[in-house]
Amino acid sequence: MNVDYKMTSYHGGKQRIGKRIAQKIVDISIEMFYDGNMDEIKGYCEPFSGMLGVYRHIPVLFEDEGFEDLRYLAGDTNGSVIAMWKKVTLEARKGRTWKPPVTVSEKEYNIMKRDGRDTADKGFVGHQYSFGGQFFHGYGPKYGKTASAYQNASKRVNDIADELNDVKFSKGNYKQFSKLKQFVIYCDPPYVNTECCYGRESAFDNDEFWDWAQEMAKSNIVFVSNYNAPKGTEVVFKSDHRLTGFKSAKKRSRSERLYLVKPSRNRRR
Repeated sequence: MNVDYKMTSYHGGKQRIGKRIAQKIVDISIEMFYDGNMDEIKGYCEPFSGMLGVYRHIPVLFEDEGFEDLRYLAGDTNGSVIAMWKKVTLEARKGRTWKPPVTVSEKEYNIMKRDGRDTADKGFVGHQYSFGGQFFHGYGPKYGKTASAYQNASKRVNDIADELNDVKFSKGNYKQFSKLKQFVIYCDPPYVNTECCYGRESAFDNDEFWDWAQEMAKSNIVFVSNYNAPKGTEVVFKSDHRLTGFKSAKKRSRSERLYLVKPSRNRRR
């Protein structure tokens, strides 16, 4: 995937189409609310929040429709990404600008990679200083990233925080939100048959996730981004994009889909 380094870098992020996805989520949620499919919309949640490529557009879209008192929740298994967003949004609430490291040597990068801690600086460096935005997956300057890219990324992170300083961030997997009711939930989990960044490659159980999503859809409005989905879902948005680095022409394009999940007791895999 081509990466625009003027944006916040994040492997699998939605910066390119985030606003379009957000608009679709809000439009469908409000339509379902007025059609009587949900008595109340209490809040919005992203269990796989990452770099907030969709999230950053959501609050203002709901506010424009008169939904001004929603709760906003976000989670991620990457504790450093969560620490970064907690730090930068706290600074935003205080009217200050967070200043992440914008000059990091390869030695410092590798030390941070191995230190075993969750820190705000690590959340920034791990993605912004890495090839393709993948967490500590190759020191970015060796692949052509320039100093201006990190300055732009720092500004971008602070700009997002200004828009989202009322979001409650928490470390953990998607199941931490299992008790939510009357929420709009948007999930952007690891995609099947792609390089997985959810801890170890075998750590994410796709079938278990979809069972959870369909259970949550009984009392929430649930959307999922993916290339494919099981029965019991409806495609509500599609965006085609090209992939780089493949020899086979058949693998050069994929359709990114947004699914509306419907509750189902017996899902056929």
